Amino acid sequence: MNTEIIRNRKSVRTYKEQAIPEKILDQVRDYLEQDTGLFEVSIAFSILNARETGVSSPVILGADTYVAGKYKKQKNAELSFGYAFEKFILYATSLGLGTVWLAATIDRKAFEKAVHLKDDEVMPAVTPLGYAAEKRSIRENMMRKGMKSDSRRPFEELFFYENFQNPLRESDAGIWQLPLEMVRLAPSATNKQPWRVVAEKDQVHFYERKTKGYAKEATGDIQKVDLGIALCHFEIAAEESGLKGKFIQSDSGITAAEDTEYIATYRLER
Repeated sequence: MNTEIIRNRKSVRTYKEQAIPEKILDQVRDYLEQDTGLFEVSIAFSILNARETGVSSPVILGADTYVAGKYKKQKNAELSFGYAFEKFILYATSLGLGTVWLAATIDRKAFEKAVHLKDDEVMPAVTPLGYAAEKRSIRENMMRKGMKSDSRRPFEELFFYENFQNPLRESDAGIWQLPLEMVRLAPSATNKQPWRVVAEKDQVHFYERKTKGYAKEATGDIQKVDLGIALCHFEIAAEESGLKGKFIQSDSGITAAEDTEYIATYRLER
């Protein structure tokens, strides 16, 4: 995985009616058997044939294959899910496959039945899997326009230096410039971009800027899933930049803004 894949990957809702070769599906299966979660929270994945299981989404055209993930309810579960599922989506992109994060616009009952969801488990999101059609449907174009899918907040609205009163300009970000730019480009539920980040010399603190209505029993806190995606992008770019560090959870001591919750810290190895 590299930042070129992050930059080039686009959500796909309109697919060719073309089967995925078994060789590619075997690669997908092998990848999904790995434990790619965060903070020791495992994620279980399922590959679903839509015709056999009856799963569907009203916003997807042409896809017969879906991948769903689930976890047992516990601390950091949403973060781990977002981190692991985005890693898979980027891997699928590297295989030439199209994907899109789906949470609200699916037949949830059908998917939960297909993955044998238990009472203590949550299935936040799924993705179709297939080959992107040459042309998007009118509906897909309207959805992208409505959600402003191709737009992102300015760098200094999302990222800060040492405290929340000091916006960080991209030109001043130093070693953190590429990792933070990959966070800025990350997908999020209805493009809310809930991540806020405070950088210091040798560590970076991640926060969730909460939007009301995004934490539900069926999906968990979907914006924490978004933060997991952000952590995935940050780590990929940090490794590409030659940085060595790890994610920890330790009180940063920084006073957060209202409706903003501390999530995790990336700390360089000393």
